[in-house]
Amino acid sequence: MKRVSLTSNVFHLQSGSNMGLVLRDGRALLIDTGLDGDSGRRALRILEERETRLEAVIVTHAHADHFGGAHFLQRRLEVPLYAPDLEAAMMENPIIEPLYLFAGAAPIRELRHKFTLAEPCEVDRTVDPGPLRIGPFQLDIVPLPGHALNQVGVAVEDGGEQVLFCADAVFPDETIRKHKVLFCVDLDETLRTIKALRDQPYDHFAPGHGPPYTAGPAIEAICDANRDRLEAIRDVVYEALERPCETSALVQHVADIFALRITTPTAYFLTRTTILAVLSSLEKASQAAAVTDANKLMWERE
Repeated sequence: MKRVSLTSNVFHLQSGSNMGLVLRDGRALLIDTGLDGDSGRRALRILEERETRLEAVIVTHAHADHFGGAHFLQRRLEVPLYAPDLEAAMMENPIIEPLYLFAGAAPIRELRHKFTLAEPCEVDRTVDPGPLRIGPFQLDIVPLPGHALNQVGVAVEDGGEQVLFCADAVFPDETIRKHKVLFCVDLDETLRTIKALRDQPYDHFAPGHGPPYTAGPAIEAICDANRDRLEAIRDVVYEALERPCETSALVQHVADIFALRITTPTAYFLTRTTILAVLSSLEKASQAAAVTDANKLMWERE
């Protein structure tokens, strides 16, 4: 786990899924917990090195790779856990994540691994947008919906500098190049979040994957890259609807256009979720409609 100092007391703990660490008066606040117990153990080792006590954990959204370590931390330390209300319900009932990926049916084995099914944990308090005080930490909870329905960011000030832990509001260039289709459950909300993020008054932006960004050109560029890819996916789907298409055909078409090789069922279901979010966006804009034909569900232009 790579430790990047954003300010004297605020750190970006970088691994497959990043965490945030804020220190004050011998106490620590952890933002997200990584994929599993190993992530939690690595975070605790950092705290032990600095002789600090973990005051609380805030989870930005209920995807397994961001709260998978919470179960271990609660069991080891009985540390209080904070999360937005809808995400909290999913954290306490983590079967919901593979359940919605599998269209509401009992999830298949391929969706019951730690990347999509975390251990359940108990959320002690739900958080709403706005100021939040936890022990010595004065925070601001920032709504960042779209990638997850109730995703939030956590903002903190240290030494006159403002840091926003912005969860999965944006993905790094590496993720865009590798995964091609960025995961979201609500395309319109994701685009609104990205647009708002580039103008937020913070000095540092620390996302859930990849490196941190500074205010100005750095955050603007990565916001633009995320927006451009999502809008390009929407354009590809809309163009494909010149002829009625099934969802599976649209997933294949988008993957082909962006040179994405879908090699696992999990990757397919994640990609399909974004395509469905695009179709929902087009339907809300009266540009697409779902119709049934010959016992098939088809999508067509309105």
